[in-house]
Amino acid sequence: MDLLPEELLADILRRLPPWPLAVCRSVSKGLRAAIDDRGILAALAHRIPRSLRGIFVNYVDQESPCFFSRIEHAAPRIDGELSTLGPARPIRPWREVVHHCNGLLLSLEDWRTLYVYNPATRRWAQLPPRPKGFDSAEHLVFDPTVSLHYEVISFAEAPRKPKIPIQPGIKRESCYQGCSEYTISEIKKLPATLRAKYDSEAEREGSVEWPPSSYAAQVFSSRNGQWEERAYIRQGDVSAALIDVWSDPWGLELTYEVSRCNAVCWRGAFYLHCRGGFVMRLSLLEHKYQVIKTPRLDNIFTRPRLDVDEFLREYEDDMDKEACLIQLEREQELLDNMKPSTHLGKSEHGIYYTALLCHQLQVWVLLHEVSESRPILEWELKHKADLRPSFLQHYMREDRENIETTWELDCGEQGSNDQVDYGWDSSDDDSVINVKGEEGVDIGDGHFDIRDGMDFLGYHPRKEIAFLGNRFDGFAYYLGSSKLQYLGSFNPARCRDRQETRESFIYTACMDDLLPDERNTTHGESTCCLFSSTLTHGMH
Repeated sequence: MDLLPEELLADILRRLPPWPLAVCRSVSKGLRAAIDDRGILAALAHRIPRSLRGIFVNYVDQESPCFFSRIEHAAPRIDGELSTLGPARPIRPWREVVHHCNGLLLSLEDWRTLYVYNPATRRWAQLPPRPKGFDSAEHLVFDPTVSLHYEVISFAEAPRKPKIPIQPGIKRESCYQGCSEYTISEIKKLPATLRAKYDSEAEREGSVEWPPSSYAAQVFSSRNGQWEERAYIRQGDVSAALIDVWSDPWGLELTYEVSRCNAVCWRGAFYLHCRGGFVMRLSLLEHKYQVIKTPRLDNIFTRPRLDVDEFLREYEDDMDKEACLIQLEREQELLDNMKPSTHLGKSEHGIYYTALLCHQLQVWVLLHEVSESRPILEWELKHKADLRPSFLQHYMREDRENIETTWELDCGEQGSNDQVDYGWDSSDDDSVINVKGEEGVDIGDGHFDIRDGMDFLGYHPRKEIAFLGNRFDGFAYYLGSSKLQYLGSFNPARCRDRQETRESFIYTACMDDLLPDERNTTHGESTCCLFSSTLTHGMH
């Protein structure tokens, strides 16, 4: 290698497919330097197949996820319910998708057992028990441009906000007698001196810098098959503190039904959306991280207003006018205090940060190294829209029930074809609605309520298309043309009382993995082998 001119060596390396090139990095320090210094591997990342296969959806109070995908019935089939994951059992376990990264899923079973699973190859591995003392949110890191090995990362929890200990002699309502902490309404009724002492303690502890300069994590690596502690060293300054984490509407005080923080892998780095209004950018090759503040969301959305006349008509059969107006005031107060939901994802131009409030959408793209004078990462507002008029237009259509759907909910009985191009252009489809210029649409007898809000399902990996949901109706929204396309329903038949989604994960199939074969399913006992159809084809 030393005898080859540097330019000739770089030209040869550029002709290799990404996976063999990633393997070459581990051969010698010289090859690694030649590849990394010229950014060859990152430049070839676009050649890795990223065809959208569908969306895995977790539902509230449901025992397994489902797979929402384009209607195709050719092999290979994607295991939409994770039915072939894990050893056979007489009783079907409860399962959910925890994370997805470049074709591999991280799944949680019965709240305690973690699996890494490839729904396309049906290969899986059970992870050993998680270490105690770390956050229950685990994140899968798998970047085939770097290595076919994977890691699962669990960061230490942020310190909790101080709590006022239960005081003797203070009367509590019977429904709260068994609670170990005061409710917010109870705290307001406590003596002022006690609350002042608590506020002072919380202010002092909340001023501590977060995340710390050395952030502890437990990492499971497929290389050694075990959990080990790792410290990630922060690069650069940080302007966040514990008080930001505690005041975050996605904070630690919320219930399990709140979506997990999002995380995506892109160009050799792992981006983790953290509580407290920041994103951690982890280097996959160096144990370092960078803090990126998220865009400020103060006063960027218009608060929706309930129409008094419409509200009275809706509830006139259930309550008198005075009671109805009281209910209207309560629901308007909830809308006024509603916090935007935020999501981190990746699409055509890299890392996208998305905020939604009811049916309003705003999208930012992360710009890398804006200029030599400002070698930092910055967010640029790319798109904003109010989709309510477009949803109104869809739900008022008399022929809405006859619209041909292109997607369906696959619970494991159907499949889709890897050769299908999911970056479709449906501008001439009769299910497409233009968001612009549709104000004042009368919904008639159709079902639509601004209080329902939207579900954000994710982004197309190669096209600027956001997938949205409205009460289990799935839509594709085109950022470039501001058009909304109805796809189909992702309402599972077994959802009755609580029609809610918990999380969703864009799924791109990967046929290369280092997961054990069917006969060996747990780390420490298995022999790993490479399912390498794509790799083999890439070598020819």
